[in-house]
Amino acid sequence: MMLARPPRDDGEQGRDCGCERHPRLRVVLWLLWLAVALGLALFAGHGFARGTSAAADAGAEERCLLEALRRAAPGTTAGAIRARCGVAPGLAPDRIAPQDDGAAPKTHRPGPGTEAAAAADATEGAVASAAGALVAPVQRSRPVGDGPVRRRIEEEAVLWSERFALLPHRPNYLHPVSHTQASPTTAGAGPVQRNEIKFQISFKFPLTPPLFDGRAALFFAYTGQSWWQAWNGQRSSPFREYSHEPEVFVAWAPGRQVLGWDWRVASAGFVHQSNGRSGDFSRSWNRLFAEVLLDRPGPWWIAIRPWWRIPENAKPTPASPDGDDNPLMTRYAGHGEVRVGYADGVDNWTLTARRSLSSGGKGAVQLDYSRPTGISPHLRWHAQYFDGYAESLIDYQARVRRIGLGFMLNDWF
Repeated sequence: MMLARPPRDDGEQGRDCGCERHPRLRVVLWLLWLAVALGLALFAGHGFARGTSAAADAGAEERCLLEALRRAAPGTTAGAIRARCGVAPGLAPDRIAPQDDGAAPKTHRPGPGTEAAAAADATEGAVASAAGALVAPVQRSRPVGDGPVRRRIEEEAVLWSERFALLPHRPNYLHPVSHTQASPTTAGAGPVQRNEIKFQISFKFPLTPPLFDGRAALFFAYTGQSWWQAWNGQRSSPFREYSHEPEVFVAWAPGRQVLGWDWRVASAGFVHQSNGRSGDFSRSWNRLFAEVLLDRPGPWWIAIRPWWRIPENAKPTPASPDGDDNPLMTRYAGHGEVRVGYADGVDNWTLTARRSLSSGGKGAVQLDYSRPTGISPHLRWHAQYFDGYAESLIDYQARVRRIGLGFMLNDWF
């Protein structure tokens, strides 16, 4: 937890670590902090990195199935053909989790000694060329769904049996370049630069086995956002702000259609958001929220997330530690958000809009774009533009225009 501290005079700066007297030491500390941030982000995205291989393998599986179907003898069953290509059955449309108490569904295999079993042994885990020769081993996965939200559900289901896997909750990214049009107005923070490093770490994990035959599950999630004045040597490169956002929520699959869209997931829960500071720098609030996730065959998806702030008593005096530190939070952070996304696996776009319904309420818009780096199958280039209020808790009443460039481990979908 970060505690507020009074501004230091010039004589105090640099004495904590000798950074001003030893510029090389400052660079080393920057690199260490960056390594820690990347390590945490990679750990949070490790489970998703395995799950995203489903999309990459889908084309190979489809080709294998088509070739096996073309070469199949009369009377060959669909199960035998699927077994040859090592394909596991997908989830039913009204499921968000596997049905076998958290374990990923097993690949169907024919009985021993049968011709189909011999074929499965010979071809499982390999890609067949047009001539039927085995050309390369692959990591098998379940079939990929026909919409972005459905694909994510199926990819996450692969990981339910992994004890130490963390599922992605929101995008995990790192922006070494993050620039604001005007200097942040953080009160009492001293000289603040417009260029800083911004990163987000977000993960979730199930608190229960799949419920109601995989139709529902209870989750814990955590999202941390950081604004790091890494290039501000005048102030020994402090973390200007860090936002903690734990959530507990239940999610279930309605299995319905709404105006031609597939209602994939509904969720509801509690979220706390705080910057972990005290006094004049304290920012926190508690909310109850509901969320609806919709998609349709193709790249488009929609998320609608309204929330209600849990009321707090007014402060008896301005200096009192009791009571509401931020009574105007909802006016600036809004009463909910809507996200509209386009995710074709290569060029991904997401538009997020927040708005307050209060008199004189404010809002914000954010546009995200990502595409593969070509360096690693699990890294994407990421560009983000934000315009509005409540980008960070410390400056929630100030309008911020920010553009960030960097890397992303996972997108929304």
